[in-house]
Amino acid sequence: MVKIKKRFKLYLTAVNRYKRSKGFGIHSPFAFMFVLRVLREQSAYYAYSDIQERRTIAASLAHKVEGRRPKLISMKSARMLFRIACYFHPEVMMQIGTSYGVSTTALLDVSSSSRMLIYKGTDAHDVVYDEVTRRYSGRIEVCRSIDSAIGRYSAECRAAETPSFILVNSIDDGNDAAMCADALVDALAQGGTVILRNLMRSQAMASLLADVEARISHGMTFTNSRVAVIVGLRHLPRQRFSLWF
Repeated sequence: MVKIKKRFKLYLTAVNRYKRSKGFGIHSPFAFMFVLRVLREQSAYYAYSDIQERRTIAASLAHKVEGRRPKLISMKSARMLFRIACYFHPEVMMQIGTSYGVSTTALLDVSSSSRMLIYKGTDAHDVVYDEVTRRYSGRIEVCRSIDSAIGRYSAECRAAETPSFILVNSIDDGNDAAMCADALVDALAQGGTVILRNLMRSQAMASLLADVEARISHGMTFTNSRVAVIVGLRHLPRQRFSLWF
């Protein structure tokens, strides 16, 4: 019932979201640029072919190992993750929740010196993930728990005086959600960037977004109801844009 209501709302707001996606009615120079030059950029990037190749490998290997067609991140979403990381160019990132490794490597493609702390969660498909991320393994630090990942990442960002860049694909339970929400709010307060995926598939992820948005006082949210990107740059006012991307 919740998913049906969400989809119905998308249809009702389709025209306004389409206009916003073209830049109409967006008065903030940053938001206008971010929507058109990052979220909806149509030009080809150097890493797109590599992302496609790894996605193909993940699909083939998952089918071979698991005997079924896997639910992989779309190429459209993987490319978007890459573009967002390109824009902010984070040295160290954190990812919470993963499955086949395509989103992980798309983010790490931005720079050969970038690194990632990751808590895989319970949805990880380790055989496929390890193969897809093999040549990135020296740049990925896998943490055994979400609190370990958050603690280590927060300490590293503070020591380096660098804004956080966090991707959340999934969360396991209520305790993880509360801990994750606190970390995301803190990251945004310090000027970081947060990306939340699978909002339509997971009520836990949708609730996490609502919790975070209710607690932040600045920054802009860009969402298509499936993915939300929250940019916590301190000079940005609190605004929310519902779009197509």
